[in-house]
Amino acid sequence: MNKEEYESYLAQKDLQQDQIEAQSSMNAPQLLEDFQRNQAVLVEQTNPKKIVKEIILRLRGLEEKPDGSYVKVAESKVNAVGQDNIWFILDSHINQNVILSHLETKEIVNIMEGLQRDVVDDLSMNWKAYGIQKKTDLDTIQNSILINIFLALKRAEGQNEKNWLGKITLENVSGSTRLPPMKKDRWWSKWNL
Repeated sequence: MNKEEYESYLAQKDLQQDQIEAQSSMNAPQLLEDFQRNQAVLVEQTNPKKIVKEIILRLRGLEEKPDGSYVKVAESKVNAVGQDNIWFILDSHINQNVILSHLETKEIVNIMEGLQRDVVDDLSMNWKAYGIQKKTDLDTIQNSILINIFLALKRAEGQNEKNWLGKITLENVSGSTRLPPMKKDRWWSKWNL
């Protein structure tokens, strides 16, 4: 291949590459839709209601399969009365209102201290009514409740959840790799159609 044929080959290759990139790149409405879909998936993955549901299923000894059915993986730790009471405690503290709040460390400590006393008292006084078979399960249940509530409160520390969602959104927009990079024009590009 001589020099002229080689230059023609490179020009044709550039034209084909430009066409491929133009076809594969998204336009503005598609980018917005893709961006909104990513946000919705992110919010759903971090949804506090999902966390509460998983804890209650764990206390029931169940696990949810991808098709929505349940499979028994262990013996239930508490009966329906206990599950209802524990669900109320969890749902009152692990929700969108809490995680999107603005809490300071001292407030989190105060909430957790009061809640710990209340949960310990409730479980120790009602363990038989809740159908708890072993007293050693009291600590396991208490820890399961309190650690998840603590983590939900930590999400609200200093409006961290709002800042986190904003940061993810910004990274999603600025980190998009779907837009083709700008190419430097070559000397024969003025003859390209």
